[in-house]
Amino acid sequence: MKLNAGGSVHTHTPSREGLSFQGLIKVMLKACRNGGWRRLNGFERALFKASVELAKLRGCLVNPALVDRLKTIVSKLLQTPGVRILRLGRDYADHLLRLYSRNGVAKLIPEIKRWLRDPDYLLWLGVKQVALRSIGLGVFN
Repeated sequence: MKLNAGGSVHTHTPSREGLSFQGLIKVMLKACRNGGWRRLNGFERALFKASVELAKLRGCLVNPALVDRLKTIVSKLLQTPGVRILRLGRDYADHLLRLYSRNGVAKLIPEIKRWLRDPDYLLWLGVKQVALRSIGLGVFN
């Protein structure tokens, strides 16, 4: 990001979108520190390591299929516990809403839709899911 003479902000966007070696190394180091590396399966770890080596040789990765796959892995690596808890809560709330709509409960209690969108309730549902998953019970259909 640069400031022009007039004081406006100018961002340089390269013509090729890609992932750089330095960026991948930063992500890998942060993931090792925050425990995100352990959340990857063996294939994802191998793909990420091979991509880091390829980026080291080429400087930047531009293959769209590889970049998309790596962006998915990077988002998983950089996911914080709070974001993960809220995602679990939102997923479980969506599951409950589908279940209540199918069984007619949403028609009887219209406030339930508002409750299932409340951030505090989503946080509680997410924490509950994390706790249940830690003992092997939190997976819903």
